[in-house]
Amino acid sequence: MQKFIHGTASVWKKEEGGTVLFVFLVVNLFLVPFLRAWFPVLAPASSVALVLLFVVGVLVVFPSPWAKLGACLFAGSATALELARLIGGGDPFGPWRVGATCATIALFTVVTLFRVFAPGPVSTHRLVGAAAAYLLVGLTWALAYEWLELVRPGSLQAGPNPAEGAYPATLYFSFVTLTTVGYGEILPVSQQARALANLESLIGVLYPAVLIGRLLSMHGTAGFPPSVSGPGATSAPPPV
Repeated sequence: MQKFIHGTASVWKKEEGGTVLFVFLVVNLFLVPFLRAWFPVLAPASSVALVLLFVVGVLVVFPSPWAKLGACLFAGSATALELARLIGGGDPFGPWRVGATCATIALFTVVTLFRVFAPGPVSTHRLVGAAAAYLLVGLTWALAYEWLELVRPGSLQAGPNPAEGAYPATLYFSFVTLTTVGYGEILPVSQQARALANLESLIGVLYPAVLIGRLLSMHGTAGFPPSVSGPGATSAPPPV
């Protein structure tokens, strides 16, 4: 267990961590839902690994003890409620469980962005880490839609030919909205669902623009060393 935690911490300390996180999220979001029927333990195992990755990330990235305490409370609550659902067979605390998980993934997104925008050169692994944060945004909104459906059933309405299968409908709707594709099979009908969908579509449009601008600014700052001033300093000759 100690080796696993140490390896998880190295994900946040190395530049390659962004790529590792991206691959893990792709597998967790787009492959695990189809494998749950054959491997029921795969879904809870991937959820526990995701929560552990988040907790270790907070401990590594944030120096504030209050941030660490809050992250551990949200992650611990989400894990405990998920275990209660798996062991008890029912889900009496469904809204609390999904809400705690949604808050945990939202904080996970913030931690990932802090790591992406940390001082240092803009590398390929950092760009992949930014893509991982984009996937976390979609997962956060998928959980928000699921929570809204538990609190206000009927907030999302399926079309005349709803798709059947193992892939979660809220996850599908979230990424369709985030990428502003909007196929129309699922519609937000309540005011709260429409507000969430509008906010997610705005993030989907603004995130690439803000990300590119910020990373270009970081690249320019890293590419030109600060000027030297003071006694004895010599200025560079003007270009010919």
